[in-house]
Amino acid sequence: MSQSALKAWLTLLNAQGVGAASGIKLLQHFRDVEEIVGASHSALLSAGITAKQCQALQAVDAETIDDGLRWLETENHHLIALDDPRYPPKLLQIDDPPLALYCVGEPKYLLAPQIAIVGSRNASSQGLDNAQQFAQALSEAGFCIASGLALGIDGAAHRGALLGQSGTVAVCATGLDRVYPARHRDLAHAIATQGCLISEFTLGTQAIAGHFPKRNRLISALSLGVLVVEAALKSGSLITARMALEQGRDVFAIPGSIHNPMARGCHALIRQGAKLVESTQDILDELAPN
Repeated sequence: MSQSALKAWLTLLNAQGVGAASGIKLLQHFRDVEEIVGASHSALLSAGITAKQCQALQAVDAETIDDGLRWLETENHHLIALDDPRYPPKLLQIDDPPLALYCVGEPKYLLAPQIAIVGSRNASSQGLDNAQQFAQALSEAGFCIASGLALGIDGAAHRGALLGQSGTVAVCATGLDRVYPARHRDLAHAIATQGCLISEFTLGTQAIAGHFPKRNRLISALSLGVLVVEAALKSGSLITARMALEQGRDVFAIPGSIHNPMARGCHALIRQGAKLVESTQDILDELAPN
């Protein structure tokens, strides 16, 4: 991507209030992103966005753009826009694909067949073992493992994938100039060398509650199926599973003890039609790569 195109994309992405839906509307109206940022106020209005959005687009400060360009100068830092051949085709299948993905690591993993593994932040030791073992076995079987870099099951899934051969993708709910949670800094570094971290959020974005469901929709969308290892009845993992079903992805769940509150979410999913999983073969029978 040329420097002028990078500047244009960073301008569009950092325009407050110009979300993905409006950005796609602009891309459909103008020839390319450079034409968007060079357009007059009246031309932008004719594309169907609001006056406030026009002002936001024209008010992005140069320092923000320069910060983004400096970040992209670092080795293995990428901006993968909607028109980039590295952009994951599976994200184009959902109703609200991000305009672009910030990426640290190797973008090729975004195009690999993926299985998401998600679950509780407060997982049991058995749940953590299950997540790591399933992730490693699925990685050895040719699947890249997607998860959300959270504590608990997510972290165990990433670690298991790193022991395998097919890499791992961490979908983050913050800007990629920070690591959340901070205690996963070393894990994030390892993922960047054997996979990639991605985010639709601009640099500097902090962890905000509303960002996690948005992150979850990408975890499920990138994947052929979602494996829930442990989850409470009200949890983000069940939101991910619901999104997966809405996106036409398979949902798998590992059953647990009736005395374990972290198993109740999985049991609820199984009652609702998720595939009960006792071994990785149960998943491979459904999703084995061609």
